[in-house]
Amino acid sequence: MKEFKLENEPKITSGFTSPDGYFDLLSEQVLARITSDKEVKVMSLLKSRKRSYYAIAAVVIMLLSIPIYTRLATNTTSIESAALDNYLAYHSISEDLILDLLDQDDIDKLAIEITLDDATLEDALKSNSNLEEYIIN
Repeated sequence: MKEFKLENEPKITSGFTSPDGYFDLLSEQVLARITSDKEVKVMSLLKSRKRSYYAIAAVVIMLLSIPIYTRLATNTTSIESAALDNYLAYHSISEDLILDLLDQDDIDKLAIEITLDDATLEDALKSNSNLEEYIIN
């Protein structure tokens, strides 16, 4: 194995240099800055914690208020059409009950007068090839 001598290898410099006499004057400069009469700004750690507590409280309030708002915003008096269809499918309602619940004005509004000529009816039946639908319904 070849003998390795550290003194013979080229030295690698870091590229950083300090001015001449810098470390001799460093302690005096630091002491001068410390003992100066400048007012030092003190930041309270409690103040920054208060901000984070306020932010956390705001997020919690928002998370709790969203379900309450959606519950209040939805209209609970409206009946869903599926529930209404299910009710009507399982509960029979007689015509007499409907007539008892409706006023005469409501009944007049429901009345629709349709006048069809025989020719129009025959044309509609001729144009539609599915006559069984009309016969069954």
